[in-house]
Amino acid sequence: MDSALFTDDERERFTELAGKYEHDDSMDKVDAEIRAGAEIFATREAKKEAEKPAKKGPRFVRIGGAEITPIHWVVKNFLEAGALGMVFGDSGTYKSFLAVALSACIATGKDFYDMPVRRKGAVYYVAAEGQMGIIRRFRAWSQENRSILDAPLYRYEGAVNLSLAADMLVKALDKAIKAEEAPPVLAVIDTWSRSLGEDDSDTTAAAVGLGKLDEIRARFTDMAVLVIHHTGHANKDRARGASLLHAAVDSEYRLEVDKERNIIMTNTKSKESELLPPMAFRAKGVRLLNDMGGFILNEDGEIETSAILEVATDYKPPIDGIGLKQKWVIDTLRRQNNEKLEYEDLWLAFKNEYQDEYKKVQKGYLDQALDGLEGKGLIYREGEFVCLSR
Repeated sequence: MDSALFTDDERERFTELAGKYEHDDSMDKVDAEIRAGAEIFATREAKKEAEKPAKKGPRFVRIGGAEITPIHWVVKNFLEAGALGMVFGDSGTYKSFLAVALSACIATGKDFYDMPVRRKGAVYYVAAEGQMGIIRRFRAWSQENRSILDAPLYRYEGAVNLSLAADMLVKALDKAIKAEEAPPVLAVIDTWSRSLGEDDSDTTAAAVGLGKLDEIRARFTDMAVLVIHHTGHANKDRARGASLLHAAVDSEYRLEVDKERNIIMTNTKSKESELLPPMAFRAKGVRLLNDMGGFILNEDGEIETSAILEVATDYKPPIDGIGLKQKWVIDTLRRQNNEKLEYEDLWLAFKNEYQDEYKKVQKGYLDQALDGLEGKGLIYREGEFVCLSR
């Protein structure tokens, strides 16, 4: 028997036991060694078992005095480490552009629209639709912000089916993570519908898909998962399909585009922190460059383009609790220099706006709207001018 398997104390004990058993006429020397070794191993395993901390079964413990675990952010106030997040919106609301910016910021350590990246690391982007478009968007971001050439930023090549073939994705993730020195911080699923592989309104299918995402988060500790999804067909205020997804996510953001082409991001859910105030972005076109600095051309010789999202610093959020005519007044004043307009000019614009709605547009309609706004402190009169309150 190989004595290297034992500690010094165990070898001494083994010799003692083997000698004792060797003088037993009922067994030969080999049996003695086997029994001696078995007893040593049994003693060792018993000691290990005794040293294990006692397993804690289901029980109630006092809340008072419990340790508070601070939130571990990936991006401060936006996404937590190990969390499940969702960005949803209608088609054309730039959901993927926001996800691209988030991914690139985490991989490079750049602030995400003034929100600090707390955990810089590897990002794994699953583009279940429009893979070539994703590459263009990352290049556009890189040109306008920070190079991603050496960043730990990866895209998945292959079909995705969380319902039937999630193991393929998990194996690819496992292989990529083992090969990368930077810690895994984020996986993006873009989009939920295409990645699920089943009808996203089917509660059972959604449960299976969410279960697979939970397995991924459990396997790769502290790696957050961000799901990109569409709005409902009838209700644009919620994500499409089974409500199970909304219930499962830790944070949720809705994107929508207003009449002025502002891209509005609204934080609709946050389990562990306060909701962020709405943010507004605008899309900025970017002409793509190749690695040599020249323009990338398509087969017709035209320059390839993409876009990035920039913060709309001059955006003014809509005011709740006002009527349509009052809203028209506010929006009209916001478009003016110094946000004020002579009453007569405002009246002419008002009459032109509502001439199709009424047979005869009366000043009383405008005055009623102004009186209501003035009563709310949203406007004030300054001589002949109607001014927007600051």
